[in-house]
Amino acid sequence: MSEAAAFIEAEGFTPIFDAVDAMVKTTDVTVQGTMRLGGGLVAVGITGDLATVEEATEIGAETARAVSGGRVNSIIFANPSVPVSAIAHNTNLIDG
Repeated sequence: MSEAAAFIEAEGFTPIFDAVDAMVKTTDVTVQGTMRLGGGLVAVGITGDLATVEEATEIGAETARAVSGGRVNSIIFANPSVPVSAIAHNTNLIDG
């Protein structure tokens, strides 16, 4: 069984840090790291089994939305391609 990957994106580090805090306190997801995307956007990459990643992404996105009051984007890859998996495991590849 392959490992799922997901990303949550929000404006600024504070909503992402709160999202990470909520996700690791409530699920067994692995946080791989954060990345600056430019324009003030920050993302976090997470991995784990699909059900855990889906639950963590929902919790993290809701938490980030509550903190930021702004738009929060997320995406889940149930069976990520090699390049997406590489980014999820090494967030420095994108850090802008």
